[in-house]
Amino acid sequence: MSAAELSGATPAEGKRTAKKVDRHPWDWYVEQAWVTHRLCDVVELERHVHYIDPTCGNCTIPQALTDRGFMAFGTDKFQRTNSPLFLNEHDFIGDQMLLIEHWHPLSIVMNPPFSCQDGKLVRGLAEKFVRKALAIATHKVAVLLPVKWLASAGRVRLFQDFPPSIYILSERPSMPPGDKIEELGERLAWKRGKVDYMWVVWDLQAPRLNHARTFWIPPRPKLATDAQLPLEMAA
Repeated sequence: MSAAELSGATPAEGKRTAKKVDRHPWDWYVEQAWVTHRLCDVVELERHVHYIDPTCGNCTIPQALTDRGFMAFGTDKFQRTNSPLFLNEHDFIGDQMLLIEHWHPLSIVMNPPFSCQDGKLVRGLAEKFVRKALAIATHKVAVLLPVKWLASAGRVRLFQDFPPSIYILSERPSMPPGDKIEELGERLAWKRGKVDYMWVVWDLQAPRLNHARTFWIPPRPKLATDAQLPLEMAA
């Protein structure tokens, strides 16, 4: 996602804010494991399917899926983790495909870059990842995106051709730059987020709908204090 999304700024404000916000040049922003666990809580994921996160970063999504008993792996344009679930460096929206991307049955779960690559603005970047995933997956495609992604004249055709189900996270997740987490420390890195996020889910095995269904994922139950709130667990 972009620095504008992190700050809650409008696109025009984002241009002014970009100089002040320490934006990752490849839009590497990290979700916590509970975000994926919440997806597993509300969406029926198939057990016999291979799961790939092609923008895996620290392999948070593959690890969360593995913890839930699924067979999951990750790839990314750059290796940013030593996780055994990381398979290879790979440009998912490039011309080449990995062997695992030909595996069937296949589902894709990801938190893709939103609009920036190598420090440059790339319009429609997240949609490119979505369309590639829809082209190769056989079962489900689940994509973590800012809620504002739905409001776009340019993506009307995508939603008309492939109506998704929308799962809005009532609890705003933190999304710090992956290279700043250690510097920030856990308390600052994982404090309450400022941007509304959702899981956009396509079920390629289900009958096609002519509309998008919308659901709300409840927040995790709160403990006595924020300091006690579990960072890596879903309710």
